[in-house]
Amino acid sequence: MKVNVEINSKQIFEEQEESESNMCQGEITYHNNGTVLEFTEKYEEQELKFKMTVLKEKVITYRNGQPMIFELGKITKSTIDTQYGNINMNVKTNNIEIQEDDDQIKSIILEYDIQIENQMKYKNKVEILIK
Repeated sequence: MKVNVEINSKQIFEEQEESESNMCQGEITYHNNGTVLEFTEKYEEQELKFKMTVLKEKVITYRNGQPMIFELGKITKSTIDTQYGNINMNVKTNNIEIQEDDDQIKSIILEYDIQIENQMKYKNKVEILIK
């Protein structure tokens, strides 16, 4: 099913906060054991293709084919390929909220900590609204 997707993200570095919001179109498919949301976000002259598998306490995200797993209460490892090379990250998921209406997902909220290369650490909150 075709949907409109609004992505609101907030990064919190020590006492500094950065926010951004993007709109795009996507497709959502409901399965017996989970939901798949696919969309392409335009960000700073690049297109980021997302495929998210939404499960009960876990969201598996592929960003341009690179996996990032959000599993409630656990630390997972991810690598993101950037123009500056590969960046290794630890992701600790603190909260996953899936809001539904008539068995259809209306929003996904992810709150997590990211630690990059075992050094820089910051909080992230992403809210994905599906219309």
